Amino acid sequence: MSLKNKKILLTGASSGIGEATARALFERGAELFLIARREDRLSKLAQSLSAHYLAIDVTDKNFISTLKAKWGENFDVLINNAGLALGRDPVEKSDPQDWQKMMSVNVEAVFNLTHALLNPMLNQGGGDILNICSIAGHLTYPGGAVYCASKHALWAFTKVLREETCGRNLRVMQISPGMVESEFSVVRFKGDQAAADAVYQNMQPLTPEDIARQIVFMLEQPRHVCIDEMTTMPTQQGSPTTVRRGQT
Repeated sequence: MSLKNKKILLTGASSGIGEATARALFERGAELFLIARREDRLSKLAQSLSAHYLAIDVTDKNFISTLKAKWGENFDVLINNAGLALGRDPVEKSDPQDWQKMMSVNVEAVFNLTHALLNPMLNQGGGDILNICSIAGHLTYPGGAVYCASKHALWAFTKVLREETCGRNLRVMQISPGMVESEFSVVRFKGDQAAADAVYQNMQPLTPEDIARQIVFMLEQPRHVCIDEMTTMPTQQGSPTTVRRGQT
C-alpha cells in the first residue's frame, strides 16, 4: 500500500522512534501531522519535512479540542508513539507521582486520542491505528512495575480494539520493541546520562531507525494484510532481564 499523500498523525515526534518514523514516512510521500511537547525541536523537524505540527503535551486537558480545532479529525493513519518510563525503583521506594505520569501518557492519552479519531476514521471508510507498545507489555521485570502495567494495558486495549473493529477496513496494529537506544533511558533516569549509557553498555541495542523501518513495513502491506503485532529485540537481548553483553 502506498503511503503517498496519506494523512498521518504521529505523537511523540520530536525525538527517538517518533522522529525516525517521521523521517521515514516523509520519504514515502506522506502528509505528516506531528505532535510533541518541545516546540523548538518539533518546529525544526516539521520544517525539514514540510510537515504540520502542534506543540502540546498529550496529557493536556485541552489536547483533543486543540487538535480538532487546528486540523479537524479525519486522518488515514494514527501512530500513538508518545510514551515514557520514569525510574527503576521497586514499588516500595518508587514515587506515585511518577506512576501517575506514566499512566497519563502511556495509557490515558493514547486511549483518549484513539477514541477521538476512531469514529471519524470508520466513517470515512477505514484507516490504520498503530500503537507503540513495548516488550514490557509482555514480560515484567523488577523496577518496572507501573511501566510494565501501562504497557500491558496498552497491549490489551489494542487487542480488544482489533477484535471490535474487525471487518471494517480498520487495521489495528502494535509494535513492541525491546532495548532501543534513544532519549528514553535519559528520561527514565531523569537526566542521568551515565545511568542511561549503562543500559546499553557492551551490547548493540536497536536504533530508532530500526523500529521506524518496521513501522513503515507494517503500514505498506496490502489492505487485506494486518500485522497485528511485531515484537523486536536486539540479537543480544533475550528478555527484559536477559542481555548478553560483550558478545556479537
